[in-house]
Amino acid sequence: MAETNKNKGPWRHRVLVGTFTILFSIMSFWLLDFAVDDIGTLPGPRREDVEKKLLSAELLSQRDSIDKQLAEVNRSLDAQRERQSLLRDSTGRYVETLRQLLDMQRLNAQKGLTASQPQQRALAESANMFLANQQQDQLLYEDILKLSQRERQLGDEKRGVEEKLGEQRKTADQELARLDRLHDRKLAGLKLLLLIPLLVFAVMLIGKKRVGMYGPLVYGAAVAILCQTVLVIHQHFPTRYFKYILLSASIVITGYILVWLLRMVRSPKQSWLLKQYRDAYEAFFCPICDYPIRRGPRRYLFWTRRTVGKIASPTPLEQAGEEPYSCPACGSRLYEACTKCKAIRHSLLPFCENCSAEKMLAAQRLEPSSLET
Repeated sequence: MAETNKNKGPWRHRVLVGTFTILFSIMSFWLLDFAVDDIGTLPGPRREDVEKKLLSAELLSQRDSIDKQLAEVNRSLDAQRERQSLLRDSTGRYVETLRQLLDMQRLNAQKGLTASQPQQRALAESANMFLANQQQDQLLYEDILKLSQRERQLGDEKRGVEEKLGEQRKTADQELARLDRLHDRKLAGLKLLLLIPLLVFAVMLIGKKRVGMYGPLVYGAAVAILCQTVLVIHQHFPTRYFKYILLSASIVITGYILVWLLRMVRSPKQSWLLKQYRDAYEAFFCPICDYPIRRGPRRYLFWTRRTVGKIASPTPLEQAGEEPYSCPACGSRLYEACTKCKAIRHSLLPFCENCSAEKMLAAQRLEPSSLET
């Protein structure tokens, strides 16, 4: 019975153990998350490498050549348009000068005066400059027109090349998607290669140390590893497959727990039986068949598990009849005389409440109704 006498410590100590177990689990999860993230940083396929492999080098060279020609044409267009803008500004000033000179000549003619030589010379020079600018503007316009036509021609050629490259890019995109899937599976395999052995090791430790002193450490680490494993599977496996994986794992775990519970009922452990017996005695029910224990002052009372605490005994407990008692439903001996002090004691509990004499308990098979706690 040494297993049932283990010291659990004061409640503050148990709270600290639970708190630090949670912290240990969280920190273990973080550590695994850092390791998984580092694995996820492994470089994958690059679009540039795939396109270099699958796109036509001739078409790429042709496209680059067209881009260079377009850039040169655009620079020339900008320069010619800037010259045209400056020339038109200059022409505008000459037009204004001509207008002023013509106005002066018109005023002189109205007054009967003849224009001076400087005025006539200035008028002739302004007219010549205006005509020269007009000529240069026409030439610039023709150059801009030619460059615009060249720009449109290069644009058409580039669109043709891009259409051909677009067809090849579809193949490149498919290849890149395939390589991405392979890389994702590789990352998933590496992550699971780290997590699955740890999870198996944790499960093995739980099987051996689940009731030992280091049980909280094992459980905390197992929960962290299991959560990280589920996240990795959810991240790298499509939802279509993830739901089958999750459901299959849940069925396996549920089936394992159910088998463990059935085995517990079939071959219960001493500590488990003792807890059931203790709870049943406390509620005045037979630990074997769950029939009410009607002895002493409770002989003629009726109660259920919900109402047992509300029923008061008609006589003090010390006046209860102290005599051996067996369950009238299943025949199990529930109270008997102690072999050491001869006082009446609980038959299914290990110690006598009068002299503390210990008794070895024989495992009995519990009925389903007695499994309630």
